[in-house]
Amino acid sequence: MRCAVVCCSIVVFALAACTRTGASGKPILIPTAVVRSGDIVGRLIGGALPTLDDPPERPLYVLNVTLDYAGGNVHTQQRIEFVNPTGQTTSEVKFNLPPARRAGAVEFRDVRIFGQAEPLPFELTDAVLTVQLPAPLPPGKAIAMTFNFTFKVPLQEMITGIGGDDTSRGPHSLMCGHWYVMLAPFRDGQWDTPAYVPIGDPYTSELADYEVSILAPEGVTIAGGGDEMRDGRLWRYSLPKARVFAFAASDVYEVDALEEDGVTFIHYVYPEHRHTSAAVLNTAARAVRLFTRLYGPYPYRTLRIVETGRQQGQEYSAMVGIGATIYAGYSGRGARHDLIATTVHEVAHQWWFNVVGNDQIRSPWLDEAFARYGELRFYQEYYDADADWWYGHFILGKERGRLTGAIDLPLSAYPDSRAYINAVYRRGLMFLNDIRKQVGTATLDAAMKDYYQSQIYKIADQDAFFDALARHTSEDLSGLVKGYFAGAVDLPCRISNNAAGCRR
Repeated sequence: MRCAVVCCSIVVFALAACTRTGASGKPILIPTAVVRSGDIVGRLIGGALPTLDDPPERPLYVLNVTLDYAGGNVHTQQRIEFVNPTGQTTSEVKFNLPPARRAGAVEFRDVRIFGQAEPLPFELTDAVLTVQLPAPLPPGKAIAMTFNFTFKVPLQEMITGIGGDDTSRGPHSLMCGHWYVMLAPFRDGQWDTPAYVPIGDPYTSELADYEVSILAPEGVTIAGGGDEMRDGRLWRYSLPKARVFAFAASDVYEVDALEEDGVTFIHYVYPEHRHTSAAVLNTAARAVRLFTRLYGPYPYRTLRIVETGRQQGQEYSAMVGIGATIYAGYSGRGARHDLIATTVHEVAHQWWFNVVGNDQIRSPWLDEAFARYGELRFYQEYYDADADWWYGHFILGKERGRLTGAIDLPLSAYPDSRAYINAVYRRGLMFLNDIRKQVGTATLDAAMKDYYQSQIYKIADQDAFFDALARHTSEDLSGLVKGYFAGAVDLPCRISNNAAGCRR
């Protein structure tokens, strides 16, 4: 993070209104919080398209939010500083705005080049925002764009399985997961603007830095990712090197904390479940200790665990959400409960998803199977007597359906959430555990640590994982791969017995 962002002046964004098609209108003001900002004006190089004289290492998001908690409305004034990601001159930029997939959910008012008087023409189609630039943006050059919009957080869906909106509200809290204007990644020669899929995590984003201010009503507690500063109703967060900035809000949260090994763990929980706090916090702390030893250090000073109105867990950067239904029936003692396993799983995503990124839409097994493997290692480390229970209950349990399906398919290829879970979560874990049985625990640990450290803050693919394995074993894994994968996998020669077409 650049000092110009942290050591900052005070500004208030005041943007003009426009229609959905981007025509200029009369200036308006919405309830506004004060946002810390770098001295961006002094960094602009003028012209038809002002550029930044010091391109950021990665995108910087400055988010200024006024929260209408009772109405479920999120008023947002946003700035993104970013380098042209296309590698070529471009006259348009594409963004993903996930809440806009619901017709009428977003009132998008304005988009501009920072400091420019005239709004830019834009088109918002489904959840894809396309903005026309006032002049071509050369490769390697950086610009700052501002956005002004309001969206209504939808009521919590009642679903079975894994999927659905990670931005929703229930009777006791509101959760905003992937909720803001997100610069679309540019991959394989095109903007990545995938269609919504109602299973898994249908989102795509790049590593970025975040400076966020949220003005909340009196009596509402905010929980967001990163370092927090609070001034009355204004909550500020600084989150570097993150995949997403998420926050939760509630007027009933009870808050408990635990500090271990330089990390502060904070649990935001509904009053009826506060008796679980000690177990949840200790579980999260133990998981961080284990994964730090196995793979590498946890990258932040805080980890927030928030209870949500959803029916499942969800990973975010420096924060995890745990659905209220997962708490049900847990006494606060013991490990034979979904609350403990889910907490571990979501904490594991801080390594597999946040630090080591992957394409969660097209290769979800690279974070979900790895996080599930983390559950198994956790139980074997801390609750060895319960490890067989965990495996029987979550992996082999007949009530969970047949163990079928290739683990390497994209989200859209699974017919429903059950098929997705069976393949990616259950059989994905079995694949990693079968590798472990063949090469040994120490060898797989070394390979996974190698994979983690070689892919830190990158978007990894399965080739990178198999390459790491090949640096630590010469066991032939081709038979295992064929049993779990649908697509052709070009394994390194060292772990495929020098099969035809292997990678050297």
